[in-house]
Amino acid sequence: MDTFRALSARCAREAVEMLAAEPGAVLAAGCTDLLVRMKDGKVRPSAVISIDRAADMWPIEDTGRTLWVGAGCTHADISRSPLVAEKAPLLAAASAAVGSPQIRNRGTLGGNIATASPAGDTIPALVAMDARIVVEGLAGQRAIEVGQFFLGPGKSALGSSEVIVGVEIPCDEPGDVWAFRKLGGRRAMSIAIASVAVHAHLERGVLSRVAVALGSVAPVVVRARMLEAALEGRRVTAELLAEVCPLAQEAASPITDIRGSREYRLAMVEALAYQALYAAVWPDEVSEPRAKWEAQAGEAQREHECCRHGRPGPSPAEASDADGARGPCQSASESQKAETLGGDSDSIRVHVVVFGELACRVEKADMTLDLPRGSTVADLYRHIGLADSSYVMALVNHRREFDDKLLSDGDEIALMHPVGGG
Repeated sequence: MDTFRALSARCAREAVEMLAAEPGAVLAAGCTDLLVRMKDGKVRPSAVISIDRAADMWPIEDTGRTLWVGAGCTHADISRSPLVAEKAPLLAAASAAVGSPQIRNRGTLGGNIATASPAGDTIPALVAMDARIVVEGLAGQRAIEVGQFFLGPGKSALGSSEVIVGVEIPCDEPGDVWAFRKLGGRRAMSIAIASVAVHAHLERGVLSRVAVALGSVAPVVVRARMLEAALEGRRVTAELLAEVCPLAQEAASPITDIRGSREYRLAMVEALAYQALYAAVWPDEVSEPRAKWEAQAGEAQREHECCRHGRPGPSPAEASDADGARGPCQSASESQKAETLGGDSDSIRVHVVVFGELACRVEKADMTLDLPRGSTVADLYRHIGLADSSYVMALVNHRREFDDKLLSDGDEIALMHPVGGG
């Protein structure tokens, strides 16, 4: 790397003044992206201004109708914050999906935003929640709607001497539902091949204020407007989701790169949209990989589950239960226990959704099946008539699995026929 001057700002205003006085300078917070680019010679700054000590960029505060998250907050800070878990859990879940523990402990929200990558994990969440990004320059502060901030890969509306101070996020209300889904080359420490963030309001089974943000499938994170419109004001069912989720592809314009082909990303963004919407509406019906937060209170620790949702209506599994065994006041756990005690112990029940071309080869694209206990993914293919299909990919509880995967009661299974990049 080339030589450069090292400076340190004690507050956001001081960082702004240093940027204005030092042409060619860059800000440094966690350096998880900057250091790599400097080593590769893609960035050659005359000075590096550390904002690690800018305490005015650290707060997480409930301001009433909105939640303020400082740009200097690390992803670990956000994912472990009880206040974020309560007021903006979608952001906490997205922050928990960033990189590795080391990256989450160094990388900051402001850095993720400033990098302006369409694959940034927190950006779809911010877009789905209609956040505002607050920046400070020599002329003072201004707020930019998140949808107007990102202009292209690595490009944003941030001025040359401006600093991202923090983010304003509308607080969740009772009945708000959300989910975040990310597909990478591996389970962790991967850049998103595609991602989906969902935020909506659910009342008596009807969706409103639907926002579906797609990451890593366009030059910037985009809203799936046609999909949102198809869901707005409608009573949600699994059949409706299977019908309208192909509209997610209409908003996507992905490229082919080393992580996946254009066709693969289009197929995956449809599948992720279905998974995210289903998990948002019926989180108890899936093995939901929600994040955990640890907050210290003296020497004790407590875990905060990333989950707050409205569920006034029955899930598809409940609605399809013809005998109405579950009473209106019976909990899901009680119902499960009753089914386990009274059901057939030699069988399992799984929920299967088939996407794309494969959907034309099965009797139903969305089905709940009873299979013999001990069945594998290969047995499922034979059961539904896909044993002769070449290269079927199975996502079992949102994880890619092979034919010998042993299925369990309650598994959520998505079947698709990827094109390239699989």
